[in-house]
Amino acid sequence: MRDGAHALAHQCRFGGHCRVLYTVAQHSGAVADLVGEAGGSPDDALWGLLHDAPEAYLGDLPHPLKHRSRLGEEYRDVEARLQAAVAERFRLPPQPPPLVKELDRRLLATERRSLVGEAWEWPELRGVAPLAYAIHPWEPARARSEFLARYGELEERRRP
Repeated sequence: MRDGAHALAHQCRFGGHCRVLYTVAQHSGAVADLVGEAGGSPDDALWGLLHDAPEAYLGDLPHPLKHRSRLGEEYRDVEARLQAAVAERFRLPPQPPPLVKELDRRLLATERRSLVGEAWEWPELRGVAPLAYAIHPWEPARARSEFLARYGELEERRRP
């Protein structure tokens, strides 16, 4: 877990196309928090925390390339296999719950508004309302620490 948290804390969302450094680890922690606040179970929140875990080992592609190119198709295939291994390793259902997908998408719209700008059309976000959520980017050391703290808290809550 530490190696993945470290890597995600040093990767900028949107392939670095942000006004400031905003890490995948911070994004993942935010999804986990939002899922918990919306009444999701500890498993749901852990899915939120780990939904981008493959990026720790694969990196990521900017959204348009990932979703509208042949390279993106191949990347998504490898990513799906790695995500399945993550789900198995952390004893999670094979697919994230709908709440994770919904809040991840709304956070994406929020991040786009706050950190990237809306210079081009994102068909994937048509009709998706951003959250009333302020983003204050963290330095990598804090992002790593916060990610690991959330993981520890969620694992503790999942124990019988």
